[in-house]
Amino acid sequence: MNQPQWDHLQHLLSNRLEDAQERLEMADKTNFRFEQGRLNELRFMLELQNTAKAVLGKTQTRANRISAL
Repeated sequence: MNQPQWDHLQHLLSNRLEDAQERLEMADKTNFRFEQGRLNELRFMLELQNTAKAVLGKTQTRANRISAL
């Protein structure tokens, strides 16, 4: 995945996270747990994306160091 795709994915997930937070605030007793789970899943996905970016960045840095030798 290239940088524009990562940026687009992050934008989509951030928008969905905002929507999930609003829905959680408005949820009644019946839907509260569902909306809470939805919010937690989106947070988890955003954390996975940040982790993947960090791993890819580290891999690219390592590859650049090896090719410089």
